[in-house]
This record gives sequence, structure tokens and C-alpha cells, in this order.
Amino acid sequence: MTIDIRHLRCALAAYDQGSLRKAALALGIRQVTVARNIEAIETRVGYALFIRQRNGVHPTTEGMDFLHMARRILRDMESLTGDRSAVRRSRGSHLTIGFYTSVSAGQLRATLLEFRNRFPDMQWRLVGGTRREVLKGVEEGHIDVGIVTTRGLVWPDASLPLWPERCVAALPASHPLAGQTVVEWSQLRGERFLTSTVDPGTDIAALIRFYLQRGSFHPVIAEHETSLHILKPFVAEGRGIVIDCESSTGETLPGVIYREIRHENMPSELRLTACWSRNNPNQSLAAFLALLRERHPDFASGSADGAA
Repeated sequence: MTIDIRHLRCALAAYDQGSLRKAALALGIRQVTVARNIEAIETRVGYALFIRQRNGVHPTTEGMDFLHMARRILRDMESLTGDRSAVRRSRGSHLTIGFYTSVSAGQLRATLLEFRNRFPDMQWRLVGGTRREVLKGVEEGHIDVGIVTTRGLVWPDASLPLWPERCVAALPASHPLAGQTVVEWSQLRGERFLTSTVDPGTDIAALIRFYLQRGSFHPVIAEHETSLHILKPFVAEGRGIVIDCESSTGETLPGVIYREIRHENMPSELRLTACWSRNNPNQSLAAFLALLRERHPDFASGSADGAA
């Protein structure tokens, strides 16, 4: 049996989303199809890519190596077929959305569900990656629109301000602050933070330092080269806490609770922006942008670059 692109897409979606169900939602296919494609890879390579648990899937050591190689292969293939992708987009038959936030809950998931309800025959897919990777994909034409965080964003083409994502703290259920509905940053001064070098982990690490780093005091931050959802099971073990976006609260884990985090009773937020190319003729993109403006008019009205 030969491993093909659809197999790799399913495996990477499962890794990025942390579960087969969420991977199926992101790809717009059935969960059983995702599972079968991953099993086909495992049969071919002779080892398991993931450990299946009640709270989702977690990559094995061998699986992590495979997935890193698979991502590089997939990007190379998309670069080679970029011209064909552009032709498909010009016909308006396919929409590719780049992102690096969770789609388990929140505004992005609600927007995608509404888009599917309004345009059930329109084909679309999600592509995960870092902000740099997503924006590069938009520049090269492999991605129609990228939804990325606004902090430090430099994007010379068309953009549209979107919703803010409130920050939450993932705490052990036994934590002294677990009984509170809201946690202040000052209450986390002595905590050990688990962060990711994978976006949006870098933005979150910057937030931790912004709120807690004072004078000679530096917060304890342990950075890992993996996504945040891979780190969260360690929260239940007391290895540290994780700061994440509110959209991640749809991902329930045993022994882990989420609490909104504020500074002087004001929410801490990461703001999102949609970025695309003005020269993209894709009619599906125009429909998606119209939905974004309709659902979030307060943010869209403030954008001078909102025209497609």
C-alpha cells in the first residue's frame, strides 16, 4: 500500500487538533475516514503514530518524527502544485483557510459551522501551521485566507480585524485557585508555566512576561517544541500550568480545569486578524469574507483594508 496525500492530511489534522473528531471537523470529512487513513499509514510503516486515549490522541515518539517529516512533504507538494491550486481557486470551487488557533470552540468554529450551513456544496479545508507558515501560504497562493493573531503582525496586503480570544489558565483540579471563577495574573506569580514554541505559544509566552516580569523577577517558563494541547495532560500531573485561548476550553481533560485570567479585573486577550491577497479571484473567499464582516461588524468597520 502506498501512503498518499490524503493519508498525510488526516494524520497531521489529528496531531494539530488532538482528536480524530476535531480532525474530521477541520477537514470536512467523516471521523471514520480519518481513522482509516491513519491506520493505513500505521500498517505501512509498522508502528503506531498515536496513542488513543479518552481525551484524544497523542503522538508516539516514532509518530512525532513521522509527522514532522509528513508536514515538510506536504508543504513541498503544495509548492509544486501551487499553479493548479490557483486554477481551482479562480473557479471558486475550493477554499483553503489557514489558522493556528483551536477550532474546538469559540468564534472560529461557530463561523465555520455557519459557513457550511449557508454553502453546503462549497468545498473548503483547514490548514494548520505557525503564523509565518500560514502567511507564507497566503503569499504563495496555497492558502486563500489566514486567520492569525494580531500582535506584532506585519502584513502588507488585505486584512480584516476579527474577534479577540480571551486567555484562560489551564490549572490542576486540585489547585488552590480552582475554586475561583476568575484568576488574576498577580495570583500566578509563583507558578511554573508550560509554553510552546508552536504558535500561538510564542504570543502567550510574551503575555506571561508582559504581566509578570517586573524588575529582577522573571516568571518560570518551560518552553517545549510541541503544541499546547500536547502539554495540557502534564497540567493534571502538577508539572506546571498552561495559558491558552478560550477556544481551547472545548477540549476537556481529566484533572484539568479552565479559569478566565484577568489583569486588574480586565480580560487578557489575543486579537485575531484575517489576511488574504487582494488579487485572489476566488468567489468562495469573497463569500467567506462577507460572512466574517456580517458576524463581526464592529471589528470590520474599523478596517481600512477590508476590501477583497
